[in-house]
Amino acid sequence: SCPAACSCSNQASRVICTRRELLEVPTSISVNTRYLNLQENHIQVIRTDTFKHLRHLEILQLSRNLVRKVEVGAFNGLPNLNTLELFDNRLTTVPTQAFEYLSKLRELWLRNNPIESIPSYAFNRVPSLRRLDLGELKRLEYISEAAFEGLVNLRYLNLGMCNLKEIPNLTALVRLEELELSGNRLGRVRPGSFQGLGSLRKLWLMHARVAAVERNAFDDLKALEELNLAHNELASLPHDLFAPLHRLERVHLHHNPWRCDCDVLWLSWWLRETVPSNTSCCARCHAPPALRGRYLGELEPGHFTCYAPVIVEPPADLNVTEGMAAELKCRTGTAMTSVNWLTPNGTLMTHGSYRVRISVLHDGTLNFTNVTVQDTGQYPCMVTTAAGNPTASATLNVSAADAAAAAAAAAAATGYTYFTTVTVETTDAGGEEPAPQTAPAPTAGWEAAGGSTAAPATRATGKPFTVPITAAAAG
Repeated sequence: SCPAACSCSNQASRVICTRRELLEVPTSISVNTRYLNLQENHIQVIRTDTFKHLRHLEILQLSRNLVRKVEVGAFNGLPNLNTLELFDNRLTTVPTQAFEYLSKLRELWLRNNPIESIPSYAFNRVPSLRRLDLGELKRLEYISEAAFEGLVNLRYLNLGMCNLKEIPNLTALVRLEELELSGNRLGRVRPGSFQGLGSLRKLWLMHARVAAVERNAFDDLKALEELNLAHNELASLPHDLFAPLHRLERVHLHHNPWRCDCDVLWLSWWLRETVPSNTSCCARCHAPPALRGRYLGELEPGHFTCYAPVIVEPPADLNVTEGMAAELKCRTGTAMTSVNWLTPNGTLMTHGSYRVRISVLHDGTLNFTNVTVQDTGQYPCMVTTAAGNPTASATLNVSAADAAAAAAAAAAATGYTYFTTVTVETTDAGGEEPAPQTAPAPTAGWEAAGGSTAAPATRATGKPFTVPITAAAAG
């Protein structure tokens, strides 16, 4: 049978009840129904067992109603439901318990509802989900750290236009391939924001008010193919930001106020090498005035006058005891540079690379969870910019625990820690400083282990940035 307010076809397997001013779901829908469209009515409550006889139903469209409540068990008896659309309604909470037993659900649409929070395990009853649309949740104020736990099969997530100020925890989405974050108020994109998203292929961040992308922010996105940063507030990007993204093919950088100075020299070179025939997708210079309107990827290296960073205070040696935690810090005066370390056995350590007990943090710190005697040796720190690659070295001396027990006890008692510093600055022209040189094309070469760059007489452009190299004493 076909409800009087609806039209049916294909032996009642397709039922359309749109724009009929319905207040309730009709009760005489055929058990053969596979497609049910109830859009644009006045339904307010989806009651328990409303669809329990529609075991063949695959697509259920309830969008553009006045739905404010979905009762527990509302979708009982729908073992074959594939798509559930609830967008453009009046839900203030995610109807988590109503999703029970939807074992084949692949798509869930909740966009443009006045939902205020997404609690922990909001979707763990539907681990089969492939697509989740949460866009335009304009009243959203809170997303739990565990909101997306259980969604191990999710491929697409829309969180666009949700008023987000930070990227929520997405580590559970290990198979996510497409992520929409456009139209938010993110401000900064920080390292670790995309941790766990090793399968992500497409990332959209348009109109997200992004003013800064921090160094190593995209390092976790090893499979990324397309990145859209258009229509933001970006003036520059950290050196070699895209270096870990070996599959990146399409990048959209237009409509940003790019400052075409030395900080984007690497980006100009990268664009020329990666997308030489597609300038329309890419950045135009906003400043300086002489380059305004020029495509960044069309600029020659000769358009940039750069000054290499200078390490003005070389580090001192660090003495620690076996089993202690230790850090070697090598920070620069600008977030646009990248920092790498060379271990005594010749291994190059970058952010994102990891060896047992040793890792490089997003700020360039070389971190040891606990040192061993085998860690003893020289550790060159290499600051990478388009204008130059200066190095400085610190020698880590690790004493055996029994031989240094007394010294360790004394250090613990007094509260003192070992200390040394690395200070990095960029110099400008003036006085007796060396004349600036036109920067060459960026290269990936490194100085030999143990090498260092002597600091010439310089006048700093700002206050020296002094950073400690410390070892945390064991308790």
